[in-house]
Amino acid sequence: MFVIAAVILFVLIRRRKKAEQQESGRVVVGVVANTSSRDSTVQKKGSSSSPNDISDDQGSIRSRGTSTGTRSMRLSFVREEVSEQFDLQDLLRASAEILGSGCYSSSYKAALLTGPTVVVKRFKQMNNVDRQEFREHMRRLGRLNHPNLLPLLAYYYKRDEKLFITDYVRNGSLAIRLHGYQAIGKESLDWPTRLKIVKGVAKGIEYLYKEMPNLIAPHGHLKSSNVLLSESLEPILTDYGLVPVINQDIAPEIMVIYKSPEYLQQGRVTKKTDVWSFGILILEIVTGKFPANFIQGSELSLANWLESIAPEAWSNEVFDKDMALTSNSEGEMIKLSKIALGCCDMDVDKRLDLKEAVSRIQEVQEDTINEDDMYSSS
Repeated sequence: MFVIAAVILFVLIRRRKKAEQQESGRVVVGVVANTSSRDSTVQKKGSSSSPNDISDDQGSIRSRGTSTGTRSMRLSFVREEVSEQFDLQDLLRASAEILGSGCYSSSYKAALLTGPTVVVKRFKQMNNVDRQEFREHMRRLGRLNHPNLLPLLAYYYKRDEKLFITDYVRNGSLAIRLHGYQAIGKESLDWPTRLKIVKGVAKGIEYLYKEMPNLIAPHGHLKSSNVLLSESLEPILTDYGLVPVINQDIAPEIMVIYKSPEYLQQGRVTKKTDVWSFGILILEIVTGKFPANFIQGSELSLANWLESIAPEAWSNEVFDKDMALTSNSEGEMIKLSKIALGCCDMDVDKRLDLKEAVSRIQEVQEDTINEDDMYSSS
């Protein structure tokens, strides 16, 4: 009797493991083939779904997909060079794993059977514009081309949720490298690499401002988890240019720790909103401290905390002690921190504009800085 029970238990465990393995590949299926417009959960079980509830986005942007039933489920490609590499059916067959989930989006890594590994990002709070306006904005995003921006490859339109398809960046985000590596005993980013990252982010934002001048906040969602790192540790910005299509009622809840004071207090977005976020990001890179840790304390922001400490004490009390330094690191970190504080001026009129901030950042070089200049207020 005991032997029979053991055999049955073994069979059940094997079946359960097999089901779990199959389930991991159904995440994208559940996202794409969710038939209920009111159901905002990811259907991992891949239950039977009717394609009649899937919205079809057709137009001048090239679409490819698979016809099932009476209607087609299609991806709308914004880059011709990738439109022949995969289609929606490939995503439906792909094995997938959850990368992360935020207040208005979830990300999945999808390994295509015969093609690249991509990221599927699911947005649920993106009904601020109608389909035509949404499509036109996706077209604008698809035209962007810069080494410090993660390109949008394709998107999928449905009334209550949208999918964005991008390349998968294996190295992960800056947030993980700054705050996650210490916990597992891995080597922290050294100072030359951090300076390179700041300069790359500056170039990416500058490009967005040039190519999307009609947007008040061309990035609008700048934070360390939206800065990916290439194999050579070059920064790659993601989640940019989405302010026009995000639901306005959810916008105040997004990345509060990087929001400018005029936005938090008055709901006002200006051309210098991104500048504030960039300043906080720079201080996060220099100090290694997560900005959210200052929300619950007495200081309003990471910038306020830094301002409360004399520059002469920054080396001992402020800068990340886990990063490897060079002979000129201290002077460069002080200079960059002062630029960041200029980006985080509470007075919008006195705050650096993006062009000036980028210009000053690019001037920070691997050279010797005079000690008198190092601690001056300028």
